[in-house]
Amino acid sequence: MTLPGFNDNPTIQKFIGLKKFFRSHETRISRERIEDFKKFSKLINYGGDEVAFDILGSLNFGQATADSDTDIVMYTRCEDGKMGECGLENCYKISLFKHMFLNLVTFEHNSHAYKLEIVDCINLNQLEKDIRENDESSALLIRFCFYRSICRGVNRKLLHRYENLISERLPLWESITKSVEECFDGIIVSSQHTYSFHKYAGRLEEKGIKLPGSMAAKIKDYLKQ
Repeated sequence: MTLPGFNDNPTIQKFIGLKKFFRSHETRISRERIEDFKKFSKLINYGGDEVAFDILGSLNFGQATADSDTDIVMYTRCEDGKMGECGLENCYKISLFKHMFLNLVTFEHNSHAYKLEIVDCINLNQLEKDIRENDESSALLIRFCFYRSICRGVNRKLLHRYENLISERLPLWESITKSVEECFDGIIVSSQHTYSFHKYAGRLEEKGIKLPGSMAAKIKDYLKQ
């Protein structure tokens, strides 16, 4: 991530530290799925289009299993310079890319294909416009910065292009930092977020890796339990 850091936000720093710990015990399934996304983005880019991903959930933490769903944010440039939000109802690329990706997964893994959930899609046309216009109220821009702060990126070269544009506009970044932090604070209090950490710890234990007492204490502290 090339966005200005959240060095003054202890909660986000705790999150990043915990994620690094779990990623240090990454599963084989996680590595394989990340490779799938890398292959797909190269395929799309080779064809002259653009696509990148931010990975959420267990794959973000390197703790995906064969039964895990794969939740992603997709970044692409809507056709004909189209502006606005991307959605199934107004952007054919979402369903097209999802179909193409699942075909690739089926080819690569045969009977071990997995479920893909696109939780958000960012139109790079609109994102670039909002950055260049210094639109601090842009929900699209705030979501982009939030995802880039906590997620695992694929085709990061494309994503860095927009991070750099934001970094060059420090007043813009400073004006939306609070909104990004509020997004982060919102996920911490969710029961799903708490459950996820217990789930990741349980997966390590199933592999015979006991969670160190210091790390268990850090998780508790992070979740404010």
